Formats: sequence, structure tokens, C-alpha cells
Amino acid sequence: MLPSQLPPGNYIYWASLVIFLGFAAYSIGIKVSVFSRGRGDWRFDHLVERITSLVPYLLGNARVARKQYWYSGLLHSLIYWGFIVLQIRTINFILKGFSNEISIEHAGGIEVLQDAYDIFLRPPMDLFNILVLIGCGMAAWQRRFWKPARMTFNTDAWLILFFISFLMFSDIMTNSLEIALHPERDGERFSFIAYPLSQFWLNAGFSQAFLEGMLVFWWYAHLYDFLTFLCYLPYSKHSHVLSVVPNVATRRIEPTGKLQPIKDFENLERFGAQLLEDLTWKQMLDAYTCTECGRCEINCPAFLTGKELSPKKIMHDMRGVIEQEVRKIQSPLFVWDALKPPATNGSAANGGANGNGHAANGHGENGHGENGHADVVGTGPDGNLTLIDAVGFNPIWDCVTCGACQYQCPVFIEHIPFLQDMRRFLTMNEANMPETASATLMQIEQRGHPWRGTQYTRSSWMEGLDIPTFDGSQKYLYWVGCSGAMVDRNVPITRAVARLLTEAGVSYGCLGEEELCTGDPARRLGNEYLFQEQAKSLIEVLNAKGVEKIITNCPHCFNTMQNEYPDFDGKFEVIHHTTFLNKLLGDGALVPKNDLPLAITYHDSCYLGRHNGNYDSPRDIIDKLPGGARVEMPRNREWSFCCGAGGAHMWVEESKGKRINVARTEEAYETGAQIIATACPFCIQMFEDGIPTVQPDEDKRMKTFDVAELLELTVIGRPSGGSPAADAMGISEPEAVAAEPAPSE
Repeated sequence: MLPSQLPPGNYIYWASLVIFLGFAAYSIGIKVSVFSRGRGDWRFDHLVERITSLVPYLLGNARVARKQYWYSGLLHSLIYWGFIVLQIRTINFILKGFSNEISIEHAGGIEVLQDAYDIFLRPPMDLFNILVLIGCGMAAWQRRFWKPARMTFNTDAWLILFFISFLMFSDIMTNSLEIALHPERDGERFSFIAYPLSQFWLNAGFSQAFLEGMLVFWWYAHLYDFLTFLCYLPYSKHSHVLSVVPNVATRRIEPTGKLQPIKDFENLERFGAQLLEDLTWKQMLDAYTCTECGRCEINCPAFLTGKELSPKKIMHDMRGVIEQEVRKIQSPLFVWDALKPPATNGSAANGGANGNGHAANGHGENGHGENGHADVVGTGPDGNLTLIDAVGFNPIWDCVTCGACQYQCPVFIEHIPFLQDMRRFLTMNEANMPETASATLMQIEQRGHPWRGTQYTRSSWMEGLDIPTFDGSQKYLYWVGCSGAMVDRNVPITRAVARLLTEAGVSYGCLGEEELCTGDPARRLGNEYLFQEQAKSLIEVLNAKGVEKIITNCPHCFNTMQNEYPDFDGKFEVIHHTTFLNKLLGDGALVPKNDLPLAITYHDSCYLGRHNGNYDSPRDIIDKLPGGARVEMPRNREWSFCCGAGGAHMWVEESKGKRINVARTEEAYETGAQIIATACPFCIQMFEDGIPTVQPDEDKRMKTFDVAELLELTVIGRPSGGSPAADAMGISEPEAVAAEPAPSE
């Protein structure tokens, strides 16, 4: 008989289960009750996709075990898969604690099922006992000797590793002693670890009483390790064990470039996020699902260039604010971390290099909230920290919304919407923003575009070209956008696309002076009201014109029109010019004739690539340029590094550290390519600014062009009005051989 099956062991067992499981449920319930105060966020659409995706993302560890993190992925897979498989043993252990007859192992006394348990379950459970121990050993080695800078090192992680390792070891010991003292059937031989160990106990000369005493010790050790671990989880960084399934299942299905609108402006007292109740329940769940792996941090361009922003720390700051409310409900006598001060904003006490309480070496050796923060006085009710207090002004504005943090996160945490909500509060409630941001918003309000000091109009770029006005009879609207029309460097790109469309016989037209700013800069700067006014005005114009299909140069315009306008009844088919031009090449409507014998490296725009998944069209175009050779930068496609202009940073100066565009330009130079190609007007401008910094010698500088400019040179030739691309490449002929007439699109 097991120690829990006879008095007084049975009473101890029942009481332990009630007390420990009750406390665990109480701890989880307290946090759920706080989450319930958050704003609603419907995350239960696409149920089939959400449920089926749990297979690759949870069971398959698809985002954890990426090859770049193979070591962490391997050890986590060993531990996680062992955790899944060994739940059978855990359930069996608990049921068997009441009675052998109701255990999984007993299988209702049905011999066939008992044999199946022995043959198919005992070996993998023993195997994963060992694999989990190996995984814990790998994790301990990583934390003790390797110490990757991206990880947070604290006592909590060692406690978790102890709980898991001891759980596996005590399981092996308990199982082996059960087999030695209470052999039930020959199928126990399939436990290839526990059975040989049981034979060792029997042959080692130990007395029956000694073995029974060992069984009592290890059985209760296993029980209390499991129950203590369960109660500790809600207060540990490993709370993601409890929250990861709902967090992954309720992740945002839509493109990551889309922001959710603020609704019912008239009845809101506060816009954006300042206090706990301004968060959604999903944002709170994100804070408790953070695994502290640091992958977001080491791929964040702001963090890597010395800014105060750390996506990992943002989640801990949010969790600190939530814990303030938890402490008001839950007695501190029973809460492991109730006596800890919440993580706060301030300069690092131990020589932190990135400010905002964030140590440059990865949050300091002791992690967040331990020797890493100076005191900050809360400005919320009762002196509590607000979200703004906890995070800090600069980190909120340092974000370039590139999406690298969200792509890297193995548990689908959504950092950008949270930061954008805080921007909304600062902008619309307090008018507290960088000076250049304020000037840009005023420019949009007064002139309908963000570019101060430009001498161009929305139709200046058309000079010398026969550009049709869109009147509803054409198939496509060619959307130029503010940057394509107002910025001197981007005008040749706009003209190149128009010439290529004309060359291919595409039925298109432009709005000219009737174009308006899509509102994207206003939304990213936090002025949601101005964005919605711009969006509604433009949608009204587009609908009145009968627009159905739109070709756009700018990925930011593309993202806004494609993903965000449907929330305001603006439903159009939006196509980025690289996708459309690549299709024209594939159909034979455009035929490259002129050689371009240069090495080209392509830079992925964040809002075209990572946020909207278009990586291949620009590369396909480059690969079809005669004589060209494409060279990839080390960080490319999903792993690409931002140019620094996202999140309206085209108009907001960086707070400190190296400029992001300079860091990316240096990476481009290391490829040895002569040309940086991209497909975004913002990226073009950032590279134009970064190249002279990286290479002061003008004669040795690489050049940057939109893929449309390169395609124009190979298909049509040098524009009669001049072209930066043609000038830079020494193409002096006034007009190269024109392409053959193409069928109409």
C-alpha cells in the first residue's frame, strides 16, 4: 500500500491536496479578477485556426526552437515535451494516492489496457524523466557558465530548475521503490530506468522496513515538490507555464502592422493607456506570459543602438503595475513576492548604461527589481505607479514599431500595441510628446501632409509625363502618397513607377491634388483622433471616385489602407508596387533589356516585410535585372533590421545612442555591394542620410535606390528628365532602347 492509502497518511494526503490546490486556485483567481478589470478585446474569432495552431506553436515549439537559438530551443523542448508526457504520470500518481483501483495504471482492471499502459507509456515516461534532467542540466550550464546577455539571471530561475529536476528525480525514485515493494505484473519491466533500479534495491541487502521508509520519504517528497511548484508558479517568471496556452490561442491573427481603433471618442474620459484599467485583459496576460528569454531585446533596433527601450523590461514594468492591484486584494502573508517593491523607472543603481533602470548587460545580474531600479514616485491614484511612470517617457517614444520584438517572441507577446496606447495617452491627454512630433501633427492638420518646408505640390511629380486623372473608368488607382509627391529624393521613384505602368499598358490613374495623407504618421504619433479624421475623409474621396484597386509605393500607406481602413468601411484591394511590377515581369508586360552589372543588397522594409509578409517580390525583381547580382545582408527577411523611420520616427529624433539608420547602413556596407535597394520611400531617405556618415568619401559611397528605379533603367532606360539612379551609375544616354509594346492590363 502507498503511504496515502491508509490512516493517517490518507488524511495528510487529502488535506495537502485541498490546501495546496486551493491556494494555487486562489492565487490564479486573484490575478484573473484583476485581469477582468481590463478593457474588452475579442480574441475568439478564427477558432479553427487558433486551435490547430497550438500544434506547431505549443507541441512543436516552432517559435522556441528556431535554429538561431538551437541550444535554448533544444533544452526547452526536452523540458516542455517531458512536461507534457509526464502529465500522464502525474495524474496517475494523484489518482493512485487515493486508490490503486482508480489509477490510469490499473486501467479499470482491463488486462489489454494495462498491457497498453506498460508497453506504450512506461518507456517514454522513463525516457522523458532522463531527457528533462538533461534539459535542466543544459539550462543550468547556460545560466552558470554561458550567460547569454539577453537573459535575466535571478534566484527565481534556479528555484524553478530545482523544482523541475527534483520532480524528475523523485519520480524515478518513487516508481522504482513502488516496483520493488509492490510488484503487480511483469509489464513493470518496460520501465527501463525504474525497473533496474528496483532490482538494485532488492539485491542491495536493504531491509523491508528501510525500503518502505524510503518509499514514504520519496513519495511525499515527490508530492510536495509538485504541489509547492504549482503554488509557486503564479508568482514566478515561469507563470507562462499557466498562461502560455491561452496567450498563444488568443494571439492576434491579423497582420502585426494593424493597430486597433479607439471607439466612442465622445464618451471616453481618457484616451490610450495610463492606468491599469486602460489595458486590455490580453495585454495583462502578455505581462505574465513573458519568459524573460530576451529574444525581443537583442533584436530591438532601439535597444541595440543604446536607447532606453527594452521590450523585455516593458513587460516587467507592466507586470509591476498590475501587481500593485494584486497586493491590494491578496494578503502579503501568503504571497512570495508581495514584499518586493514593483519594478520602477529610474537610473540603474549599479552603473546601468541604458537608463530607465535598465542595465546594459541585460538587466543586471539580479534582474529587474533587484538592485536595478531607483525609487520613483507614482502619479496615479493613492500614489501608485501609472504605466507611464513605470515605463518612462523615452522608452515609449524610442519604439520604431518594426515588429522585431513580436516576431521573435516565442509566446506571441504584443509589445507594439501597448507602447502605442501609452503614446495615445501622452499625445491626446497631455500633449506630452517630442517637439518634432507636435510640429508634424500640426503640419498634417494644417496642410494635409507631414512634410514641412517642401516646395512640391501633389502633382509636381507629373511634369513632363502624361499621367491620367483617375475618374473611375481606370482599373487601378496609382496612390503616390505624401513622401512620393513631396520629397525631392522620392519623386524619381514615383515617376519610375508611373513610366513602368504606362510602358506595360496598365489602366491606371492618379488623384493628383485630391490626394490626402492617409493618417499613418498621426496614428503612430498617438493622435488617433486626427488619424480617424484623415482616414474617413480619404475613404469618402476614394469611394466617391469608385476606387476598387490601389497600387501604392509606400509600405506605410499600403499597411494603413490594406489593414486599417477596413475598420472605417474603407475596403479596397491594395497592392504594393513591387508585387504589381513583379507580376508584370512574370506576364511579359515588362521586359528588361539593359544590363545592370552591379552587386545589389536588398533591405526589407518592416512594414512591407515583417508586418505584411512581402519578402519575395522585391527580390524577384532584382533577380530579373540583367547582369545584377543580389547579396543578402546577415539580417534579412523576418530577421531584418529596421532603417529607423518606423513608428513615425521619420519625423521624431532619436533620444540617444547610435542612429539606427547608421547601424543598418554599416551592415549594408559590409556586404561589399554597390547598391542598397529597397521598396520604401522612408528607407530610401534613411539610407541617403546614413551613407555619408558611414563613408565620408563621396567617390567611394554606395548608392541607394528603389527597386522600381532599377527596373526602369533596365526596361526603359534613362529618363529624359534625369534620374539619380542613372546619374549614379554613369548611364549617360538620353534614352535606352524602349521595350516592345505590351498588352493592356
